[in-house]
Amino acid sequence: MQDRDTATQGDAPTSASTPRKKAFRAKLTTTREVAAQAARLFREARAGLIDVQDASRLANILAIVGRLLSDAEIETLNARIDALEARS
Repeated sequence: MQDRDTATQGDAPTSASTPRKKAFRAKLTTTREVAAQAARLFREARAGLIDVQDASRLANILAIVGRLLSDAEIETLNARIDALEARS
């Protein structure tokens, strides 16, 4: 059992023989970046680097993120149009 002073909340026990897998963090702040990640995902699935079912699930998530970003971009443009119309 770990001592309270040495353990922090959220620490998971790790095994010396099981190295931690480095998390991949893709930049997904624009629809162009989402499209690039979708293309990368397709290439990796096509090459057999990742399972096609996993790629399909990730592609669905990317599609959702892409739609959310598009909606946010449209809202921003509408706000700018409203501001310009208010000046006239």
